Amino acid sequence: MAVATDRLLKRLERLRTKADHMIKDVSLDYEHTPFIASQSFKILCKKAMSVCIIDPLWRIVHLSAPELIKFLHEEEGYTSLDVYWLKSLPKILYELQTVLDCVSDSRNWGNLDRHVWDEVNKDEEVQGMLKKIKGTLSDYFPVLIDEAPRVICAIEELKTVIDAILILCCEFLDSDMKFVVFDDISRRKLESGFTQRQLELLSVPLKQSVDEEETVVGFEDDTIKLLDMLTGFSKKLEIIPIIGMAGLGKTTLAKTVYEHPFIVYFFDIRVWSCVSQEYVKRDILLGILSCIVQLTTRFYSMSDELLGEQIYRGLKGQKYLVIFDDIWDDSHWKDLKLYFPDDRNGSRILLTTRNSNLGSTTAHSHRLRLRTARESWRILQMMVFKNGKCPWRLYDIGKQISRKCCGLPLAVSITAGLLRGKWTRGSWKQVAESLSNYIVNDPNQYMDTLALSYNHLPPHLRPCFLYLGAFPGDCDIPVHKLIWLWVALGFIHQTGSGGKTLEDVAQGYLMDLLGRSLVIVSKKGADGQIKACHVHDLLRSLCLWKANQEGFSPILYRYGRVTSAHSPVAESESSWSSDHSTQHVNFLLCCPVELGECFHVGGSFDCETYKFLRVLDIESASIFSFPKEILNLVNLRYLAIQAEDGNPPTSISNLVHLQILIISSRKNVFVPRSTWDMECLRHLYIKSGEKENLIEDVSSDRVLENLQTISGVCPSTSCVGILSRTPNLRKLGFHGCLVSPLGVLEFPNICSLTCLETLKLSNTKMYHSTVKSCSLIMFPESLTRLTLSDTALNWNEIRTIGLLPNLDVLKLNVNACIGEIWGTSDMGLGFRKLKLLKLQDLDLVKWEASSGDFPRLQRLVVRGCSRLEEIPACIGEILTLELIEVSWCNESTAQSARRIQKEQERNGNDFLKVFTSVHKDQQGKRKRPSHDD
Repeated sequence: MAVATDRLLKRLERLRTKADHMIKDVSLDYEHTPFIASQSFKILCKKAMSVCIIDPLWRIVHLSAPELIKFLHEEEGYTSLDVYWLKSLPKILYELQTVLDCVSDSRNWGNLDRHVWDEVNKDEEVQGMLKKIKGTLSDYFPVLIDEAPRVICAIEELKTVIDAILILCCEFLDSDMKFVVFDDISRRKLESGFTQRQLELLSVPLKQSVDEEETVVGFEDDTIKLLDMLTGFSKKLEIIPIIGMAGLGKTTLAKTVYEHPFIVYFFDIRVWSCVSQEYVKRDILLGILSCIVQLTTRFYSMSDELLGEQIYRGLKGQKYLVIFDDIWDDSHWKDLKLYFPDDRNGSRILLTTRNSNLGSTTAHSHRLRLRTARESWRILQMMVFKNGKCPWRLYDIGKQISRKCCGLPLAVSITAGLLRGKWTRGSWKQVAESLSNYIVNDPNQYMDTLALSYNHLPPHLRPCFLYLGAFPGDCDIPVHKLIWLWVALGFIHQTGSGGKTLEDVAQGYLMDLLGRSLVIVSKKGADGQIKACHVHDLLRSLCLWKANQEGFSPILYRYGRVTSAHSPVAESESSWSSDHSTQHVNFLLCCPVELGECFHVGGSFDCETYKFLRVLDIESASIFSFPKEILNLVNLRYLAIQAEDGNPPTSISNLVHLQILIISSRKNVFVPRSTWDMECLRHLYIKSGEKENLIEDVSSDRVLENLQTISGVCPSTSCVGILSRTPNLRKLGFHGCLVSPLGVLEFPNICSLTCLETLKLSNTKMYHSTVKSCSLIMFPESLTRLTLSDTALNWNEIRTIGLLPNLDVLKLNVNACIGEIWGTSDMGLGFRKLKLLKLQDLDLVKWEASSGDFPRLQRLVVRGCSRLEEIPACIGEILTLELIEVSWCNESTAQSARRIQKEQERNGNDFLKVFTSVHKDQQGKRKRPSHDD
C-alpha cells in the first residue's frame, strides 16, 4: 500500500506525457479535435483516475474500515492492529490527499486537464466505484457520509471519503490522549489538528448554535391536554395546576402553552408571573398590572390593596389567561386569587408547582411524569444532533447515557450540553462513566450528575457560572448587567482577537453557557437579542455548593430584595410592554443586600468590613443623596445607586478602579469634571426623571480610551470636548433638547466616533411643527442601531436615515415622527441592511410601501399605533421576513398582519410568524385603558 501511494504522482505524470504524445500532431484547439471525442481519450481518463486514486482508496476502505470498527467496538487492544500498513494508514491517507490537491488545483490545468476531469466526472463507471466506496464506509458512520455537503465533482467526493477515514483514525486515543496505535509519522500528522474541511464535516451533525428554537420533545401529549383544558367549553374561571418535582419541565411546558398561536388568539390578555420561593406580593402585583395597563409613577405609590383593585378592574370583562410559575405555598395563591374576576367568559389561571396540595383543591390538575427511557433518548438526540439522529458509532453509548438521566428532562438537557461539540466515542464514554445513576426520589441526589456539567467547564467559564449563585432563585438577570458585573469582577480577560472588547468576550462566554444548557433564556428583545436570563434552582444550588467547596469569594456578597424597595426612577418614563412577564418589569434587588437595607433606612456601615467590596448595587434602595461614605470603598468596580439628589461629589475620583457607574435620580444629575479622572471607567449610565443631565468637560487633554458607554446626558457644549476624547465609544444616548428654535434637529458632532454602534436620541422640548434637516453627515457610518423618541421628524426625513450603510436596527418610539402618511416606496436604495423596524406610539395612519423596500428585514414590530389602518401587504413579500408583531393597535392592523401570514402560507412560506394582541378597548375606543380613579 505504501509503495503504491509513493508512486501515484509519477504515474499521473507518465499518463499525462502519454496523452501529450497521442495528440502531438493534433491542433491545439482541443474542443474541435477528434481525439477529445474519441474512445481512446475516455479510456485514458478512466485509467488515470483508477490507477492514481480510486484503486488505492478502494483497498484502503475495503481493508481498513472493518478492522478499525472491530477494534473500536470489541476493544481487543492495540496489538490487534499489527498490520504495518494499517499502523501507517494516516500517512498513506495524507499522501493520497496530496495527490488530490495537486490534480484539483485548477490554476495548473491546461485544456487537456480540464477535459480529463470533465470525462471523469461524467463517467458512470467512475461514479459507480465512488458510490461503492461511500456505501462501504457509510455502514460504519452514516451521518458523516450521508450528511456531508453534496458535491458533483469526483475529486471533492474523494476528499470527503479521505477526510471521513482520517476522522475515524482520530478515535484511537489512549487514556493520555495519545495516538499510540500509529507510527511516528502518522501520529505527528494526526496531532497537527483538523483541516478546515474536516472541521466543516464534523460540524454537520452536531448542534452548535443556541439561537435555534429548542424543540420541546416528549411534551406533545401534555401540550394537547393542557390546550383542551384552557380552551374547553366551560365558561367559569378555572384554576389548573401543573404539578411535578424540580427539573421535570413544568415551566417549559407552561411557556410552550403560553406562546402557542391558538392561545395568543383565544385570550384577550395573557399574563406571566414568576412567584418563586421568595414571595414578594408587591412585585407580583406590579408585574401583573404591567401586562394590563401602562405603568406610570403613581402606581408605584399605591398600596397593595389598591394595586389589586386596579388588576381586578383591568381584567373585568376580559377573557384572560394568567400563569403563575413556581408557586411554593398554597397560601401565596390564596393571597392572590381574590384579584381575578370570574365573568364566566372562559378565563383560565394556570399554576406550576411542586406542591401536590394545590391539585387537591381544584377541579382540574395536570401531573407531569418522568420521561420514559425511549422519550429520554429521543430528547437527547434532538438536543445534540441537528437531524435528531445519533450516528451508529455513538448509538450504544448514547442510549446508556440517556438511561442514566433517569427520565428527568433537566438532567437530559444538562447532559446534552456536555455532549455538544464532542464526537468521539472516547469523549462520550467519559460522560457515560461520570454520570451517576440514582433513583429519582430526591432532587438533591442529582447534584453529582449536575456537578459533571461544572467539571467539564473550561477554567475561564467557571467563575462566570459560579457567580450566578449570587442571584436569588428564579430571578431574571438582565444580560447587560450580568456582562458588566463579570467584567467588573475581573472574570473576563482580553483575548487579543479581532478587536473584541471585554464585553464582547463576556457575551461569548454567556452564549457558551447557554449552549451548555446551564443558563436559560427568559426574555428576548424585539430584535431577537437575549435581554434576560435565569438559572434553574437546582443549578443555582450547584453554584452555591461548588462556590462553598472552592472558596469562591465573589459570591459572599449576594443580591437580595430590600424591604419596601420600589422601582428605579427611570421606570417613570415607561416600562410598559404588551406581553412581558412580571419578572421583566424591574430588577428590584440590591447587592450586598445588607448594605441596601442599611442605606434604605439611612443607617451607616463599617467601611473596614467592606474595604474589598467590588460591587455595590443599591439602585433599588431609594436614598436622599449620593452617600459620601461610599467614596471610601476604593476597590469598587461597579456602582449603581438611586437617590433623590444623585449628583456625585467631586471626590468621586477617589474610586480609581471604578468601571461602571449607574445613577438614577428624580432630579437632574450633574456629573463633575473629576469623574473623567477615573481612567478605568467603561460605562456611564444616567437615568433621570428630569430633562437635563449635565456633564463637565475634561480638564486636560486626557484620552478616555476605556469609555464605551455614555447614556442619558444632555447634548450640551461640554459634550463636544468629551466626545472628542472617547475614540472607542460604542453606545451614546442624548436626553435633552435636540431641536433648535428654527425647528432643526441638532446635537453635538459625533462623526469622529468611528466605533459608535448604538445611538439613542430622546428629545425633551417639543417643537410646534414637524422637525426637519436631518442630514446624513450627522451620523457616523459605523452606526448599526438608532432609536428616536419625541424628535417629531417629518416622515420624509427618514429617507436620509435609510441611507446609513450599516444600520440594521431602527426604533421609532413615541412621536419620533409626525404625520399621517409614510411613503417608503420611493426611498430608492434606503435601508439596504435593516433587520428590525419598530414603530411604537406613533400617529401614523397610512403606510405606503412596495415589495422592494427593506430587502433584508427580519422583524417588524408595531406597538401602540392605534390609528394605523393596516400593514402593507407587500411587506410579506420580503424574503428574509421572520416575524410580525402587532400589539395595542387597531383590530384592522392585526387583521392585515394575519392576512399577510395566510397569503404567505398559500405561497408555501411557513416560516413567517405573526403575533397579534389587541385589547377590546382598542377595538372600540382605540386607546389604552388608563384606569384612573
